[in-house]
Amino acid sequence: MTAFLNAAMKSLRIIGRIILFTLLVLLALGNTQEISFQLIPGLVWETPLILVLFVAFSCGILLTLLSGISLSRFKKSRS
Repeated sequence: MTAFLNAAMKSLRIIGRIILFTLLVLLALGNTQEISFQLIPGLVWETPLILVLFVAFSCGILLTLLSGISLSRFKKSRS
């Protein structure tokens, strides 16, 4: 019974990853229009929207990981 459940969960993970990958590819293909990105006044970048979304998503992941690392270090130092 356990081997069956492990195989079923592995199959569900693979199917989930395929669906997620497909959705991300469709998101990228749907957002290829150029946008004007202005971070500093006077400095304007013309870049695809999907690139801006990817950079923002990556920065969010990085900040989340860094906050988790700092929280775990803080808890270790308090112990």
